[in-house]
Amino acid sequence: MLAACGLFSSLTSSCHVVPFLWSSVAMGPSKREEEEQSIILISDDEAESTLGNSVQLVDPLEKSGLEEEKSEAVVDEECELMVTFCKQAKVMPHARYDCTTHPFERMECDTCSPLGKNADICNQCYCYICDKLASECENWTTPSLCHCNAHNKSKFWKDQRDFALAGVLVMFNLELTDIDADLRHGGSLLIKFIQELSVEYNKYLVGKRMPPTQHECFCLPKLPPGQCNICRSRNLEVVYKYSEVFALVTRFLNQAERESPKAAAVMLLGAAKEIALHKDPTL
Repeated sequence: MLAACGLFSSLTSSCHVVPFLWSSVAMGPSKREEEEQSIILISDDEAESTLGNSVQLVDPLEKSGLEEEKSEAVVDEECELMVTFCKQAKVMPHARYDCTTHPFERMECDTCSPLGKNADICNQCYCYICDKLASECENWTTPSLCHCNAHNKSKFWKDQRDFALAGVLVMFNLELTDIDADLRHGGSLLIKFIQELSVEYNKYLVGKRMPPTQHECFCLPKLPPGQCNICRSRNLEVVYKYSEVFALVTRFLNQAERESPKAAAVMLLGAAKEIALHKDPTL
């Protein structure tokens, strides 16, 4: 017994042991432990060697407990770790591209229609973009969106995911873990402002067709300037007024001054970025 304890101590001192169900070769797992415990190996490595999968299942041995004791143990000499027992792992929540039940085809940015069997899901498949169950994703197979094709090896889909989770705050290159309630509040106000600003700015670009105050009448009989409706319709001028856009921006900036510092910073920086894109339609 002491020798066994010494061996276990030497193993744990030379490598980091992740807590899991330890079953001795002599006794094997108890029936109760076998029912309650499951083992699943999850890798954070996105290298090519993982084939893009972050979930790796351990297949159970097709032998009974007594036969397992007699079978050759799996030994990792580098980490000094011996695996003496394993069982079928439960299927944990996973991204669709990690599903071991349904095959997944990868493309960089295909949004037209589902690729292969990408639309097929199990009850634990999650949408990579929405970060919720695939069965609840409204754009799972929607043409031009097709979230079922999303995966973590594509820059296009990664950008889509960041925008879905961070919203307009993605323009500030913030980490998702750094986005708090104040920043999200400022972002929601900024989105509303951008939508309203887009409407007013488009009106400004179109302009208003207005008749000139003075024009010569060429009709018969000839009427005094400004009194002939026919000539007025022929001499309409396009007038561009930025006043409505200016008024909207002013109200938004005044609202930002009443918000928290973080929310105000998001609102002011976002507004400045949008206004900087405005142009004079007459140039």
